[in-house]
Amino acid sequence: MAGHAEGGPVRDATDVDGCADLCDPGRLRALEHTGLAAEPDQRLDGFAAWVREALDVPVALVSLIQADAQVFPGMTGLPEPWATKRSTPLSHSFCQHVVLTAEPLVISDARVHPLVRDNLAIPDLGVVAYAGMPLTDADGNVLGSLCAIDSTPRAWTDAELTTLRRMAAACATELRLRLATYDAGREEARRDRIEAAQQRSFHRSQTLLLASQAFTDTTDVHDVLTRIRALVHTELRPDYVGAVVLDEQHRTVRLADDPVVLAPTHTPDLDEHLPSARAMREAAILYYPDREAFDAENPPAAVAILRHLGLQSVVAVPLPGPDGPLGSIVLGWEVPNVVEAEDLLTIATIGGYASQALARARILQHRISVAHALQNAMLTTLPTVDGLRMAARYTPADAREHVGGDWYDAAPVPQTTRPERHALLVSAGDIIGHDLDAATIMGQVRSMLRQAAWDHPADPPSAVLHAFEAANHGLRLDAEGTMILARLVQTDTGTWALTWTNAGHPPPILLLPGGSAELLHGHDPLFGFALPAGAPRTDHHRDIPPGSTLFLYTDGLVEHRGRDLDAGTEALLSLLRRLHDRPVQELVDLAVGTLASDAPDDVVAFAIRFQDH
Repeated sequence: MAGHAEGGPVRDATDVDGCADLCDPGRLRALEHTGLAAEPDQRLDGFAAWVREALDVPVALVSLIQADAQVFPGMTGLPEPWATKRSTPLSHSFCQHVVLTAEPLVISDARVHPLVRDNLAIPDLGVVAYAGMPLTDADGNVLGSLCAIDSTPRAWTDAELTTLRRMAAACATELRLRLATYDAGREEARRDRIEAAQQRSFHRSQTLLLASQAFTDTTDVHDVLTRIRALVHTELRPDYVGAVVLDEQHRTVRLADDPVVLAPTHTPDLDEHLPSARAMREAAILYYPDREAFDAENPPAAVAILRHLGLQSVVAVPLPGPDGPLGSIVLGWEVPNVVEAEDLLTIATIGGYASQALARARILQHRISVAHALQNAMLTTLPTVDGLRMAARYTPADAREHVGGDWYDAAPVPQTTRPERHALLVSAGDIIGHDLDAATIMGQVRSMLRQAAWDHPADPPSAVLHAFEAANHGLRLDAEGTMILARLVQTDTGTWALTWTNAGHPPPILLLPGGSAELLHGHDPLFGFALPAGAPRTDHHRDIPPGSTLFLYTDGLVEHRGRDLDAGTEALLSLLRRLHDRPVQELVDLAVGTLASDAPDDVVAFAIRFQDH
C-alpha cells in the first residue's frame, strides 16, 4: 500500500529506483561509534516497547544494518532463537531496504509483495505486515530502522505511520547523542561535529564557542560547575542545574554549592537510583521530556524529588573521563518538552568540555599535593634543643602549588672546642623566583649549606657561605638570592652567642625580654653574584640575653605593593614589641596572619626563643 505520514509521503516498496551501498565506510564507521551491536540496550529496548504499545503490534525492533547482518539492540516480541541472538543475516532483513533507499518502507502483506516475498523473515520470523522508518545520524547516514511488525496482513493508517515517524525521530536523536559523546578524549573528531552544529544555529554556535573557552583556566570542581551553569543559562535557561562527582572510592558526592535541597525525603542511599547516577553507569544522556516519561523509568522517591523541585523536563549528562565516568550534570525545566535534539547535542558538548576540565582539575590537585609534599620534605623539621624553643611559618606565593623559593633551617653542627655544648647552623633565605623550580633549587641550597657547615666546623658563617658559593658556581647550580647564615653556640655558662653573615637579606630582629626590639644591621651583597674585588663576606657577633627571641624572616613579610620596605619593617617591629611574651608558634602565626595574609611573595617567619635558666 502507499501511505502518508507527517512531514511528507511514504513511498511503497515498489517505488524503489536506486540504492546506496550498505558497505559505505562513513555509514559503517558511524555504526561502530554508536557502540551498539547484538546486545540489549536499555534505552533502545524502551523505544521498541514504546512502538509495540503505541501501534499495538506483536513485534517492534530497533534494527541496525551492518555490512552482512542486521542487529537488534532494541527489540520486543521476537520468537526464539532470534530473541536471544538479537541478530539475523541479511537474508532475513526487510530493514536493509530502508537503508538502501533512505526512505520509509510500508508493506501490508509481505507474502505477495514482489520486493520481499522470498525473504526468509516471512517463514522464520513470522513477518507479514511491516512498517519501518529510517534512523539517520547527523551526517545523513541511514544506520537502520525503527520498525513495527505484525504477523497478519495489515493496512497501516496515516495516524500510525505519523506516530512511528515521530518515534523514529526520537530514536534517531538517541543514536546521534551517542555519536556526539563517543570517545570524549578524541577532541579533533568532536570539534568537527561541533563545527557542523555551529553552522546550523547561530545561538547554539555561540554557546559552543563559549564552551570551548570557558574551562581553560578552571582549577577545581566547583569552578567547573560554575562555568557549566554560566554556559547552559546563556541559551538553554534551565530552572535547575545540579552536579555530582565520583570521589577516589567511586562514591557519589553532591557538590556542596548546589543551591537547592533536593527534597525532605532525599537520603544518600537514593543517589545511585537518580538520573545523575544512571547517566554515569550507562555512559549515556538521559532525557525525560515530561513527568510521565520520568515517572516511567525512575523509582517513587526520585519522582517525589522531581515534584518537590517543580520540574517537568530533565536531562542528565555523564562527564566521561579517561578511566571511567567522573560525574554528571543534571538540568531541569519547569515546563515539559522544551529540549530539542540540537539542544541535547549542545549539552553533550558542554559536558565533554567540562569532563576535560574536571579531569584537568583532578590532575592539578594531584600535582598540588605532590608539590606540597615535596615542599614539606625540603623544609626542615626543627630540632629539639635544650634551652631553645623554635617555631616557623611558611606561606608560598604560588597558592596553587604550595611551593616557593624561601626557606628556613636549623640543624646541629659540630662544636670543635666544647663538644658537650650545643651548636646550631641557622639560616633563612630567599631564592629568586616563586615556583617549583625555585623550590627545587632552594632544597639543594639548604642541603649544601649544611654540608659546608659540617666541613668547616671551626670557621665562621662567612667561610661557610664562601664554600657554598664556590660549589654553587662550580656545579653550575646558579642559585641566586639572599640569606642570613648564622651559627648559634652555647657558652660555658649555658647562654648563647650568635655569629652571622648577611647576604643581602632583611636584617634579623632581636626581641629582648623587656619587649624592646632591635634590628641586627650589617649586610653584604646577594649570593650567586660576583662580589667586587677585595670585598669579602663579613661576620657579626652578638651575645644573646636569656629570655630573648631571635626573629628571622623573608621580605614577603615586610615588603608589599603600596608600602615600602621601611614601613613594613617598622610595622613588624611594632607587632613584635606588643607580642614579645607570646609563645613562639603564636608569634610567627600572628606575624604572618597580620602582616602578610595576602602577600604576593613567599613568606617565612622563624622565631628562636632563648629560655631563662
